[in-house]
Amino acid sequence: MPADLTSFVGRRQDVAAVRELASKARLVTLTGIGGVGKTRLAFRVAAEVRRAFPDGVCLVELASLTDPALLPLTVMDALAMREQSAREPVGVLCDHLRTQHMLLVLDNCEHLVEAVADLADRLLRAAPDLRILATSRQALRIAGEYVYPVLPLPVPNPEATIKPGTGTQYPSVTLLAERSAAVVPGFALTPDNEAAVIRLCHRLEGIPLAIELAAVRLRALTVDDLVNRLDDRFDLLREGNRNLPERHQTLQAMIDWSYGLCTPTEQALWARASVFAGGFGTDALEAVCTDDSLPERAVLDAVTGLVEKSIFVPEPQGGRSRFRMLETIREYGQARLAESGDQEALDRRHRDWCLQLIETAGDEWVGPRQQQWADRLELEHANLRRALEYCLSESGEARVGLRMAAVPWFWGATEYIAEGRLWLDRLLALDEEPSHERAWALATAAYIAIFQGDEHAVTVLPEVARDLAVRLDDPAALAYATHVLGMRQSLSDDPASAIPLFTEALEQYSETGVTPQYPDSLRIELANAYILLGDFDKATNLVDELYELCGVNGDRWNLSYALWGRGFLALIRGDLDQAEADLCESLAMKREFHDTLGLALTLEVLAWTAAAQGEDERAATLSGGADSLRQSIGAKHVITAPGDFQVTACKRLGEAAFDSAFARGRHLALDETLALALREHAQPAPAAPAQASLLTRRQREVAELVAAGLSNKEIAAKLVISLRTAEGHVESILTKLDFKTRTQIAHWVMQQPTGQARE
Repeated sequence: MPADLTSFVGRRQDVAAVRELASKARLVTLTGIGGVGKTRLAFRVAAEVRRAFPDGVCLVELASLTDPALLPLTVMDALAMREQSAREPVGVLCDHLRTQHMLLVLDNCEHLVEAVADLADRLLRAAPDLRILATSRQALRIAGEYVYPVLPLPVPNPEATIKPGTGTQYPSVTLLAERSAAVVPGFALTPDNEAAVIRLCHRLEGIPLAIELAAVRLRALTVDDLVNRLDDRFDLLREGNRNLPERHQTLQAMIDWSYGLCTPTEQALWARASVFAGGFGTDALEAVCTDDSLPERAVLDAVTGLVEKSIFVPEPQGGRSRFRMLETIREYGQARLAESGDQEALDRRHRDWCLQLIETAGDEWVGPRQQQWADRLELEHANLRRALEYCLSESGEARVGLRMAAVPWFWGATEYIAEGRLWLDRLLALDEEPSHERAWALATAAYIAIFQGDEHAVTVLPEVARDLAVRLDDPAALAYATHVLGMRQSLSDDPASAIPLFTEALEQYSETGVTPQYPDSLRIELANAYILLGDFDKATNLVDELYELCGVNGDRWNLSYALWGRGFLALIRGDLDQAEADLCESLAMKREFHDTLGLALTLEVLAWTAAAQGEDERAATLSGGADSLRQSIGAKHVITAPGDFQVTACKRLGEAAFDSAFARGRHLALDETLALALREHAQPAPAAPAQASLLTRRQREVAELVAAGLSNKEIAAKLVISLRTAEGHVESILTKLDFKTRTQIAHWVMQQPTGQARE
């Protein structure tokens, strides 16, 4: 096996997993996209297991081989066989290997996959002690094969909060830092460049080859410059190391190689599937990507081929087949689609598919499939965004965009309410002609503005929406605009003025056949107006009516609001146990829908309930959680406490303690806030064995030397063992303790009671 010329970064768990597979399977194939690190992983595994094979390990490099007929001869050359007879080469190989206990590493099999599969099958049947480790962009698909997908290196999320100085816990960041230091004298990961390095690794998607090519570019560019230029990554990442295989010297060449391995049908589907963002199912591919040249019946086989070649990555969701492409792969497909001349038609078909998705969801929203539709729309959010972008960028398409964006139940049942307002404002600015779509969109923009506390929009938009509906003689749009006007007034200084507007809109809804989610939402808003006015009997009647309606029609989203209303009214009556029960049931439903606004409203009332129960610290913490959720979507307070619950809790707890609990609630993750609200206490995990007991006595000794700052070479000298043995001990320690760095080993040793690390 060739010696490593550069450090091997990450992959400890992969190495351990492949070693375990290789111990029980006679054929293991490492699959994955080009440049993901299959070869390096295979080499590392082969180096670590070679002692288990008395007859050695043999590497057969196949990347440069183009003629399948020469495959057996290439293997013979690698084995240093000098057979010159007229016998069939495969037969000669079988005879030679029949008594051999060895590992054969077949590297880069994808372009010869059928020939390699046939040869591997014959060799394994003939030689019972032979094992094969193959690397390929697709599986060999023969009996007894175990496939191990090699994924890109883990990448940090640039949006997540990462403690400064801890970026190298991610192998992708470590790889970039090490390779950059090798080509740029003095390069180091510092507090000044760490955030940019994290963004760069995220954009490169953890693909080792892309990271190595990017490191070369740092000779001339700063990390920030490189991140900003990555929109044209195929031109940018051209220059690589001369000792790389030709197909790996540029990102373009790497993916060209994969593209050339695909059938014409697979190439066409790869290009056409690039119109999807975030993922797609087979039904979406059949709806958007098919025509006479790519018939629907050919899609399933093409999908299977692209999965096998690691172009499509399977990501099943809720029992549905779903796939995604790395952005690098998708961008390549976009380029091929543009070359084909089909880009415009595919973009439009994708938009039409998204429109139909939203409209079908609207028709079926109230019913037994509501939760499925909420999950589906959440899953397709990236595709819906892309479709809306198309409507903004293409002349004459803004009105279709208004149809898509003007659905308040979609934005309300997800965490994207502020985003909904953004799309509406941009689309309304593009299409100012009077239309049903514009009237409905104006009302939806006003509806969202009310929750956001946008005073100017709240003052203007509802009136404009109603005037346009009257001018168009559009009863449905008029009912909706009147509903929104009522909502505005219910939160004004004169909530009584909302009652006739809500009542009028409810009657109009019943006459126009608008889908039930609109009048059902109105009922809970009218009930809240009655609560504000102190008319609790009318509020109770409305909430009970909504509860009964939702129980019949299957509208769980509005049922959660009915439960919110029941809990609110129970709090007002002083029935605190019932209030908490209803509010917790509402919260559990809203969690399923990612209803951020609804979660904030319910947490707020539950916090008041906790204060009424005397749980002042819990009340303050839940109030902080509700405030954080409101701010995350730009929403304002839209309900008022019927008593001084929060003030009373603050007085009892003390202002400093109340503020501290409130701040703690603001910083809790949503799951933690909901666990507190629902009184969900995690079950204690079964006691794990002490970490020290996972290590052998020798490994504990090595760990202490690592903590003392000794290098592997120094450890080997001190313990009078080989360097390779010292390296093996360190790798085993990292794997057993699930650590990534020597620093973590040192920190662990420091935490052990005196002498325990050696016991």
